[in-house]
Amino acid sequence: MFDIEGILARADLMELVRRAGGEVDNHGKCACPLHGGHNDNGFHVYCKDGRYLWNCFSGDCGGGDAITFVQKWQGLDFRGACAFLGGDIVSDPVAMAESAKRRHEAAELKENEARLRTEARRKELQQEELHLTYHNEMKDWARLAWVNRGLSKDWQGFFYLGACEDKRIMFKGAEYHTPTLTIPIFDESRNVLNIKHRLINPPKPTDKYRPEREGLGAFPPLLAIPEQGYDGAVIWVVEGEIKALVCCAVADHKDWQYIGVPGRTQYSGLVDKLKGKNVIVVPDPGAEQDAWSFCKAVNGRWLNLENKIDDFVLANGFDGSMYQSWERQARRIR
Repeated sequence: MFDIEGILARADLMELVRRAGGEVDNHGKCACPLHGGHNDNGFHVYCKDGRYLWNCFSGDCGGGDAITFVQKWQGLDFRGACAFLGGDIVSDPVAMAESAKRRHEAAELKENEARLRTEARRKELQQEELHLTYHNEMKDWARLAWVNRGLSKDWQGFFYLGACEDKRIMFKGAEYHTPTLTIPIFDESRNVLNIKHRLINPPKPTDKYRPEREGLGAFPPLLAIPEQGYDGAVIWVVEGEIKALVCCAVADHKDWQYIGVPGRTQYSGLVDKLKGKNVIVVPDPGAEQDAWSFCKAVNGRWLNLENKIDDFVLANGFDGSMYQSWERQARRIR
């Protein structure tokens, strides 16, 4: 049994948040490091009744104390998080059980509140149908930008791609404006889950994407053919939404599905959905580790290319026949 009160008294929650990637300001606020948020006020560390706590207001991460933060950050269970924080062992099982029960009830309450907020925000987004506005009002520069990325006007219509002339975002506490290209993320019933904005003039080169609406959690995977869900004669899994769209448009195979993973650390959420299916994983060069682990977990096949798949296709003018060749080349990993 762990000394919970001792662990929480010694834990430096602010430092843990910084170690997780949070750039905490003097008011204890930052973008959420747990789900990769962009709202500089979306995550808050604060002191209540002498104990430091955290809350994520921009996603569905919930909130809690230092132990719950480590659980979310490191993907650990309660005992693992206590050990991570160097917890001391105590011999009073009754006190331990009571403390664990209180913490569990508080965490459940916060998670339920976060879920209800997320559902309300998503319903509002769906009612607004902004993805249709962005698509229907798209200017010529944006249509050409999509064409240059390998997506013809017909495919732009199929995917409801669009553009925003002036997207306002917050960066380092200041307002920032840029045009964007827009990618709606649908569920299997074509309900909009969020809209991803690709910033044309990002505030920094590595900060190129923003959600339409904060508070909807991390971006889900993009299903190029939403109605097909997580099934297909072959399921191609690539890192990035635009890559999945380009693969779908160029391969143009009616029985295949193409899934774009939002980031290299988010493959794990697909394991249960794809395990045992005919999956081909195509990693980005230099980002193979997480993709490799995922490929092994789903018993998938591996295809390693010398360049990012969409850039490779466009640079060489490949068509669907190359995908047929790649499908034959992909090999099961052991």
